[in-house]
Order: sequence, then structure tokens, then C-alpha cells
Amino acid sequence: MASRGNSIDTEVRSYRDTAMIDAQLLIKASSAYSLFSPWFARQGDYVRISGELVANSGSTIQIELFTKNSETVGDGQTVDSETTLALSTVGVPATQEFGPNASSNSAQGILELVRYKITITGGSAGDWAMYRLLAPVWFDAVKA
Repeated sequence: MASRGNSIDTEVRSYRDTAMIDAQLLIKASSAYSLFSPWFARQGDYVRISGELVANSGSTIQIELFTKNSETVGDGQTVDSETTLALSTVGVPATQEFGPNASSNSAQGILELVRYKITITGGSAGDWAMYRLLAPVWFDAVKA
């Protein structure tokens, strides 16, 4: 992706670059293992993410949504610490919605940038899970 002149451009991906994560394999170490996706720009007030566990050997995948403003350094903060997308059954798709009016009191809304925290859990060391995430669906709040 070509730079547009400011430093955040090197960290932020366009929607096109983050449209889908397909057939990624994670192998579990002795404890839960997590990784972060690249940052991408918020495109609405709410987002629905959908994914599927393609195959596994005893592990599951938990996905959290993290957010921050472009001038903030670090990993960001979770959009809602009580809400995750859980991929636990092979071949069964799952969907989760995130936004400012989520179901829990810990929801803080989506700031300028977002990314996924993907964690492989369960099973034992050496177990693995292959997953995919579909393109996020963004939409705005409607006020009557």
C-alpha cells in the first residue's frame, strides 16, 4: 500500500486489504496463543464479523475486536470485553455484532481504527485450528 504522507498510513489497511482472512492455521503453544490483525479504518458505527472454524485438532478460536484513535500508540482497547466471536464447531459459521450499544456494560464503542485479536484456546500444546473470517459488514446507527 502506497504511503499518503503520514506515519499512520503504514499501519492502517484499507477495507480492500482486510476484506477476508481465509484459511489461516494457528498452532497452540503450552498456553493460549494470541495474535493481532493489522489495523484498519472504521467504516460505520456498528460492525458484524462472521467466521468459521474450517478444521481443528481439539482447539477453538476466540476473536475480540480492538479499537483506538489514530494518534494513540499501543495495542488499543477491546470494544467490549464481555463479547467475543467464538469459533468452536467445525463447519458451523458464527457471527457477532460490535458497536456502541452492545449488550454489556463494558461496551465502549468503536473508535477510528479497529483490528482483531485472535486467540487459540483449549486442547493441549501442539493442537491446531484453521479458521477464516469473512469481510466485516459495517453499518451506521439509525435515529428516529
